Amino acid sequence: MRHVLSIFVMTLLLGACKPGQETVASSPKDTPQKGNNKSLADLDDKELVHFKYVFHNANTERILGNYQNAAALFMQCIEIASKEANPYYELAHIYDVNNQFDLSLEYATKAIKLDPDNYWYRVLYAHELQRNGDNDGAIKQYQILIEQNGGNPDLYFDLGGIQLYGGRYKDAISTFDQLEAIIGITEEVSVQKEKIYIKLGDIDKAAREIQKLIDAYPDETAYQGMLAELYFANDMTEKAFEIYNKIIEQDPNNPFANLSLHDYYKQKGDDAKAFEALKKAFASEDLDIDTKMRILLSYYSATETSNELKKDALELNKILIEAHPNDAKAYTMYADFLYRDKKLVSAQEYYLKAIDHDSSKFAIWSQLMFIESELMDNDALLRDSKRAVSLFPNQPIFYFFYGSVNLQKKNFTEAAEYLEIGKDYVIDNPPLLIQFYASLGDAYNGLKSYEKSDKAYEKSLELDPKNIYVLNNYSYYLSLRGDNLERAEELSARCNELEPDQANYQDTYAWILYKQGKFLQARDWLEKAVENGGGSNAVILEHLGDTHAKLNNITKALEFWNKAKENEKGDASDLLNKKIADKKLYE
Repeated sequence: MRHVLSIFVMTLLLGACKPGQETVASSPKDTPQKGNNKSLADLDDKELVHFKYVFHNANTERILGNYQNAAALFMQCIEIASKEANPYYELAHIYDVNNQFDLSLEYATKAIKLDPDNYWYRVLYAHELQRNGDNDGAIKQYQILIEQNGGNPDLYFDLGGIQLYGGRYKDAISTFDQLEAIIGITEEVSVQKEKIYIKLGDIDKAAREIQKLIDAYPDETAYQGMLAELYFANDMTEKAFEIYNKIIEQDPNNPFANLSLHDYYKQKGDDAKAFEALKKAFASEDLDIDTKMRILLSYYSATETSNELKKDALELNKILIEAHPNDAKAYTMYADFLYRDKKLVSAQEYYLKAIDHDSSKFAIWSQLMFIESELMDNDALLRDSKRAVSLFPNQPIFYFFYGSVNLQKKNFTEAAEYLEIGKDYVIDNPPLLIQFYASLGDAYNGLKSYEKSDKAYEKSLELDPKNIYVLNNYSYYLSLRGDNLERAEELSARCNELEPDQANYQDTYAWILYKQGKFLQARDWLEKAVENGGGSNAVILEHLGDTHAKLNNITKALEFWNKAKENEKGDASDLLNKKIADKKLYE
């Protein structure tokens, strides 16, 4: 469809100015000289050959975008034949492309004076008049063009567009009426006239223009929709409703009419009918999925507090999937709603379906990883994070997930390898980098690469000295190895200051004291741990038994060793049964 306001033929003829293009020189030496006052007809053979040669080279330079060179060559053409219009016309082109509109008008004026009957010269001249703010002058030139070339629809389009641009609405209507008499009823002209009448505040005449379209094309329901929209936008809702119903009679599944009926019924407060119309619109493949997605997004926030709307939103989501079964967006939107409602397993299922249709979206993969991590679905996390790493090799989060799940599965070598790679992709995300180093500490500890493990933990603490996870794990692993116990005590003490009354952290601190031979202090901290929920933890109970044994109270030791055996929470040592049987501490 031809756009009326893209009226200037010269826009297409002249092309677009290249970014960074230099302005064509306009120094006094470029001003046309009187020359020899000759036209082409006045040139002898030698001069004519020379003119054609220079003119050809000038056009070549212009086509190549070398406007400075082209302008200089066209000037030479003018010096050879100053009464030849074409070089002036071409110079006007060049100055227009370079946004030097005053010079462009100057040369276009010279061209039209030398050849007033040339169609393209006058079109360019009209174009430059408007470029220079002379709208009335441009209109006059198009009127001349119409007189000279009656019946050319392009000229009426352009004239009407200039009149419209200049605010001469009634003149524009008259011009478009003349055009309509030539080419008949067309959507482009009728819609343009409708818009003008709306500007003039005459809604009845605007409606009449669209009605003419409907009468000319009765099977085109889109025109009926345009008329209904006009009425609806101007608070003539009952007229709009009448038309929408006519459209539905012709085309019951028309999505645009159903969407409009949804708005109408909403305005009337009839939510049930509004929703039925909306469902029909959603079921139509003719309504693009992005429009449906925007509607569902409006439901997303509204359903926070309304169970009824939440039910409607889920139903619309299902209809969306049925209408667009091969579009990942449909599955993603449904998964988003499910995730918001904490239906993690179902959300995981639909994110996976979305990925089956489009595996290129980072955000979907990322959300899936978090869900699988939250579900502790390590097998799925292992599978999907590995695939995500291959699809997004520069995204650190997927390396972290893959490394972490291998850590959970005690695949320490694989975990360390991917965590090492992934950390180098972290940019401006300290929290993630801290987690990388913390997990590397765990992985290298599992590999018994204690020097690397300690360095990773220290790096994590350098970035976040209050990281509870690292403070506890690092200090505990140091205590198990019996290495650097003073550092271990310092870290564990800090951990308990930050998170007091946590049984596991108290147990870690007690065990470090135990390793240092501070058995009374260790006993006190272990008793605190038991009071704070550690009474069902086999590890804590066994540690308390060991401490009593060190304090030569074997009766108490046996009491806690037996309690440790009875409790399944926590992994007691392999020596527990031997301690009980022999009533003796083994380490």
